[in-house]
Formats: sequence, structure tokens, C-alpha cells
Amino acid sequence: MSRVRGLALIMIFFLLVTIGGLVFVQVVMHERYSAMSEDNRLKIVPLSAPRGNIYDRNGYDMVKDELSFNVSLKYVRKQDNDDLIKDLSSVLGIEEEALKKKFIDARKQPFVSHLVARDVGMEKAIRVAEMGTDHPALLLEVIPKRRYLMGRSASNFLGYVGLINRKEFQTLKPYGFRMNDLMGRSGLEKYYDDYLRGKHGGKQVEVDNRGREVTVLGLKEPLPGNPLQLTVDARLQEFCDSLLEGRKGAIVAMSPEPGEIYALASSPSYDPNVFVGPGTGSEVLEVLNDGGHPLLNRALVGAYPPGSIFKLVVAVAALETEVISTGTSFNCSGKIVVGGRPFHCWRKTGHGDLKIKEAIKVSCNVFFWRTGLALGPGRIAEYAAKMGLGELSGIDLPFEVDGLLPSESWKRKVKKEPWYRGETMNYSVGQGYLLCTPLQIARMVSVLANKGYLVKPYIVDNIDGLSVAKREKISLGISKTTIDIVREGMKKVVNDKRGTGKYARQKNLIVSGKTGTAQTSREEDHGWFAGFAPFDKAKLTVVVFDEYGGQGGRFSAKSAGKIFQKAKEIGII
Repeated sequence: MSRVRGLALIMIFFLLVTIGGLVFVQVVMHERYSAMSEDNRLKIVPLSAPRGNIYDRNGYDMVKDELSFNVSLKYVRKQDNDDLIKDLSSVLGIEEEALKKKFIDARKQPFVSHLVARDVGMEKAIRVAEMGTDHPALLLEVIPKRRYLMGRSASNFLGYVGLINRKEFQTLKPYGFRMNDLMGRSGLEKYYDDYLRGKHGGKQVEVDNRGREVTVLGLKEPLPGNPLQLTVDARLQEFCDSLLEGRKGAIVAMSPEPGEIYALASSPSYDPNVFVGPGTGSEVLEVLNDGGHPLLNRALVGAYPPGSIFKLVVAVAALETEVISTGTSFNCSGKIVVGGRPFHCWRKTGHGDLKIKEAIKVSCNVFFWRTGLALGPGRIAEYAAKMGLGELSGIDLPFEVDGLLPSESWKRKVKKEPWYRGETMNYSVGQGYLLCTPLQIARMVSVLANKGYLVKPYIVDNIDGLSVAKREKISLGISKTTIDIVREGMKKVVNDKRGTGKYARQKNLIVSGKTGTAQTSREEDHGWFAGFAPFDKAKLTVVVFDEYGGQGGRFSAKSAGKIFQKAKEIGII
């Protein structure tokens, strides 16, 4: 009897423990388990916002977002993953061992999705979606993918996007960023990132016990980013890029007024699609390690000696300050001796007696050395600054440099030395310490093209239809007489028989310009051509810079002539 009673007490004890446990779970822990149950029943699905498209001036797509499919894994309890791994390996072409590692990682972080494959394509996405009905651990995410439709062309100003890193995420999280979000890294993608980037959305769904979606309980649609319409003409851009193929250099084609950029080419270039495509790590490294520096936009980041292009500035300064006039003549015997040192003109036999227009036409060094010595470095620097050199142009692109506009005070401060007459001579022909970007040269030449105004270049016309172009037109107060004299000299450069820019000449268009051959520390010289057309009412300024390409009167002038002709064909001129 005592044994029966003992067993009964034991059973009563266990019954009380069971009842107590049920009370604890259902009453004390009700809120917690209810929330956990709700979390398992409800799921938040993020919806990524596409970035804004980028169009050229005629509405041609240059950059746009397309649908892309990513495959991810999320840990699910009591799931037999062996069959899933085998099937997934077959569909995606990924080694089973690599997939097993993904499942291990997913188990360590059960509430985080783990990317397995990016941008798998429509066919594979459909097969993965079919597999997902039997495998709740498998997630197919539909996200936008950036596509650069022009490939290598225009890449240096369009830029590219890249994933944000963990440090950036911590800073940007309060502003709506998510891990694995893309942000602009260079070019327009970076400068206008706040406008191009949309606002993410999401949906709340109810799922069954296998993790399958039953119904949508709430939806917040993602807001796409704002589209940009550029001033660039895609046809002219591609043409300019093709001219630079296999060379290092830059081309700027812009309206002299109000400053619209029609083309901005830099070579070598790169394909920005490698930064957003699947499995392109080696291609990215190839771009980053390229000794030609394809990520460098030479048009606004490269600073170079302008050579004889700078003689235009010296001519304006000398005429405006009345150091010379149209009647002033200097004799070029082929050299000039200053401080006991001979300085040789590019034409060893000399040019004979020259006045300003002829001196511009044949690019006589002796004429401009004498003119520069009469001016002095102070007035040369003053007019160079007035015409936009030594300062940022203000174009709506990142990383622009201001070059170097030397002066006597600058040399004392930086070099701790006085200024010498020989340096003034170098200065007056665009050599020495002077450094300019191709964009600055285009801006300077546009002053002569539009007859006296300094403009601010810009490349974006409107954002989602709203004009954002900041047109600036500053009168420099340069006399009409001075402008006309220098313009006539530039006309002769291209259209007269002895002109150094004869290769830019066109039968049905009067082109005016100036060539430049800039000496470097290497054996090869830089070649320049800068000019405008038509002569009477200029509609296009073109600068061609050929890095280590030799004389500007050859490749640079020929290329500029082709650009003017192309612009005429497509209606820019």
C-alpha cells in the first residue's frame, strides 16, 4: 500500500510540475512566445529602389537600371539541406563544398540572408524560384542592376557605383542606406548620388509553417531615383572617344556660350560595368592596376604645360596693356640671347619680321619671348587668371584640379627663390611651372570664341525635368579690338598656308584655333590644339590634348578638324 501511495505522490508531483510549466509558458512567458510566433508568421521583404537613369541631350539612354536576380540563403530549422545543395550546385554551377560553407555561415547568423550568387540571369532565376517552393531556406531577391550602355565610352565622366563598406554603412544607416547598397564612386554617379539614389521600400507578408508567402499584409513601394538629362551628345561623345583609341589624352567639346559640354573624352578609358557585374573581381583589379590610369579623367584632373596655346593669353595681355599694338614688329632670326644664354625658336632659320597676327599664325617663340619680357610675369599671371587659368572651372563633376598659375610671390613662398628673366620667357610660351587642364584651356579659348565672356562649363541640363544648369557669363572687359586681333590670328593659324594648324582646316566651315607643342621631362612632347567654329558666330569650342603625342599641329589638329565636321553633320554647328 505504501508503495502505491509513493507512486501516486510521484505522479502527482510530475503532474504539478507539468501544470506549472504550462502555466509558466502560457501565462508568464505568453508575451515573449507570442511575439516569437508572430515573428515566424510575419516576414519583412525589402524592396530595393532603382537609381535614376542618365540620358544624353537627345534622350538617348546612357545609363539605366535593369532587373537582376540574386540568390541567397537563410537558416531554417529541421531542414534537410543535402538535396538542396546538390540541386543548387547543378543550377548555379557552384561547387557543393562552397555551398555547404554558405549553409554553415547561415546557421551562425540565422536572421541574416547570405548571398550565394549575384545576377544569375532570368533562366536560372526561374529554376531557383521553382526550387524555393520546397526549400524555404532559399531566397530569390529581385534587385536593380546598373547598366552602362556606352561601355568604355563616356566612362570617365559617367563614373561608376560600388558597394558601401561596413564603415560607411555605420555612418549612412540613419539616411536610409542598407548593407550591400550601391553608391556613386566617381563621375556623375558620385556628384549627383543624392539625386540618383532612390528610397527603398518593403512589404510585410504572412508565411506558412514552411516559410512560403501566403498573403501580403502591407506594402511600401520603392521610389526610383531622379533621372539626369545631360548636355552631352552621345554621338559626338562616341566619336571623340574613338579618335583617342590607343592613345593617352583628352578631348573637350563645349559650347562657348553658355558652356554646355557636348563631349568630354579621356583615354585610356574603362568599362564601368565591371564594377557591378557578377564575378568580375579580376577585371576590377585589372582596371585598378592599369599603369595607364584609366580611372583618371584627364580632361579635368590632368594638369599639363599648355605650350604655345598660352601665347593667346600673352597676346591678349600685351594688347590690353598696350605693351604691343597691331603695328609692333619683332624680328625672329631663329634665336634670342638672354643672360648670355641662347633661346632657340622652333624654326631654326627664323621667321623674319613679324607682327602679332602673323606671330600667332606661325607660333613664333621669339616674338612671344620679347612680348613676355616686356609684359613681366605679374601681368601675364593677371590676365591668365582673368581668363580662367589657375582656378576651378566649377563644372558639376568631382575631383577637378585647379592646375598651377605661377607668380613671383608664389615662387618666393614655395621655392624660396627669386624669379628670373629666363622663367618669364618660359612662362610666355606656356612652359616652366605653368600647368593647365584641357577643360581650363577650353574655357580660356571660349573667351575668344564668344568675344569676351568667361563661362562656367556644365554637363547636367536637368534633373527629372527640372533645370539645374547654372549658367554663368562674366564679362572680362577685354576690348573688342583686342579680341578681334587675336581671333584673326587664330583664323590664320588654320586657314593660311603657313599656319601651324592647317590640318584642322575644313572646306565648308571656317575653323579658328591655336596649336601647342609642350616640352616635358621625357623625350616626347605633348600635343595640343584648341579652337572654335564657325568663325563669325562660334557654336563649338574644341580642345584636343595628345599626351606625349608630339606636335600639336598633327594628330591634335587633325582630330579637331574631324570633330568640327562631325558636329556639323549632327547639327551642333
